[in-house]
Amino acid sequence: MGIGELVWDLLPDGRQLGGAPVNFAYWCNRLGAEGYPVSAVGSDDLGREAFDRLAATGLDLGYVQHNALPTGRVNVTLSGNGIPEYDIVEGVAWDALEADAGTLELAARADAVCWGSLAQRSETSRRTIAAILEATRPESLKVFDINIRQHWYSREIVTASLGHADVLKLNEGELPLVASLLGIGKSSAEAIAELVRAFSLRYVVYTAGADHSEGLLSRIPTPEIEVADTVGAGDSFTAAFITSLLQGEPVAASHRKAVETAAKVCTMHGAIPRPQ
Repeated sequence: MGIGELVWDLLPDGRQLGGAPVNFAYWCNRLGAEGYPVSAVGSDDLGREAFDRLAATGLDLGYVQHNALPTGRVNVTLSGNGIPEYDIVEGVAWDALEADAGTLELAARADAVCWGSLAQRSETSRRTIAAILEATRPESLKVFDINIRQHWYSREIVTASLGHADVLKLNEGELPLVASLLGIGKSSAEAIAELVRAFSLRYVVYTAGADHSEGLLSRIPTPEIEVADTVGAGDSFTAAFITSLLQGEPVAASHRKAVETAAKVCTMHGAIPRPQ
């Protein structure tokens, strides 16, 4: 389950469908799992187009809700090396995500659930995500892919989510923010070790862009590739790592699969390719 935002990324060369939880569910599906996006769209043209586009990928959309708010939109600008910056529109459909009976039933049988901080910016969606997490089985992997965007995070949100999490995924820009927010170690190694101890985390995945990615047990240099953009690369990384773990692969092999998948996504425009 990928829980949270579903958006149109409005890029300089056109719009791409995305949102971290939707990207996660899509790539889980591509990699052999049953990926379910849990989100909401509006009853507008963008919502209908999003639904049609996602349906064409083969995703099960039975847990994508419809409401009267507009479908999510993100204005994306890219730096010279393809790194995105986001302007995320407020008051959209996924801000009103609800924990209905069908979604809670799905949570009760899920092997993994993934969520971030952005989708908790509204009180409604924050309560919904908490209810979904409470409905999961103890053995289900709870994945907090923090995805800090703009000012849509707080110490309360981060601490509460870490309290649920088995896995924390974050990047080189997010780790210093989390360390400062929680008052923990200065170096990345110290901060990761303190997070593991404080929140009894099973895995921490730390990505450092074009340089490397690492956890407590594995470190891999980032492949040299021709980057189209990096939109969705981190989400595909998380999806590949978690799917491989659930398929019984060891941490190092799961990490390698994650690196390879994210590198592939960086060669494409957007996180979810258009169906051929």
